[in-house]
Amino acid sequence: MIIFIVPIKSSQISSNWEVFSVLVERTMKSICQQTSDNFKVVAVCHEIPKLNYQHPSLEFIQVDFDPPTPENIQKLQSDDPLNYRNAAKEADKAKKIMFGIAYSKKYRASHYMVVDADDCISNRIAKFAEEDNSNVPGWFFKKGYIYNEGSNLIFLNKNTFNVLCGTCIVIRSEFVDQLLQQKPYPLFNHDFTTLGSGEKMLPLPFPGAIYSIGNTENYCSTPEAVKKMNSYSFLTKDFFENIIRKLMKYRLKFVTNGLRKEFGLTKLDFTSVFNK
Repeated sequence: MIIFIVPIKSSQISSNWEVFSVLVERTMKSICQQTSDNFKVVAVCHEIPKLNYQHPSLEFIQVDFDPPTPENIQKLQSDDPLNYRNAAKEADKAKKIMFGIAYSKKYRASHYMVVDADDCISNRIAKFAEEDNSNVPGWFFKKGYIYNEGSNLIFLNKNTFNVLCGTCIVIRSEFVDQLLQQKPYPLFNHDFTTLGSGEKMLPLPFPGAIYSIGNTENYCSTPEAVKKMNSYSFLTKDFFENIIRKLMKYRLKFVTNGLRKEFGLTKLDFTSVFNK
């Protein structure tokens, strides 16, 4: 069995809780459409998002520690200057992952995977882990997709997806604690291919996830950040160097029905949210 751990940020730090709930619902549907039933989804949160979706393998568990609100971060900064805003959010995420792993030990899973609450994953992952007999410690996602919400195009990252996105590792249960550090603050690590104990992970033999960007709820890839990344002046040296870098790392593709089906990449409708 594989356990998918989904850390969910608090409504107190969400830009729009209704929008975020729509994104979370799509992620849950994406995970739960696995071609094998041998999985569970443990979503860890402060507040349970507003979903119109249930699945027998999906459960929400709530934590009682403080969320990384500006007020709580300000209290911490006097004692520990490393707890600036993004570090506090990363620590919150890591603590939720730790909480989810500890809770799900009772299921005696063979593998774990952390999934960010706004991403989509391939429906082949649970079956792949179930059928593997190589005894490797895990797989990192060398390949994966970058998707700007609402677009009909998608970028396949061919070599460094695990550096960009946290939804990028399937790992055997006995090694799962190596993904998490405790000091100087809790952190979920994902941009590596060799475990601290020396075991080498293998690249997953197919693209494993879609990294959703530009959706207003991803603090690393907001619409403003995405626009800034592509703000090079036309026909300048920086413009051409940016194009070359992208061509080396990415392959532009159309979002096909087959891709939408494999990853559960449904078109999101926020009409009801913004008409309230």
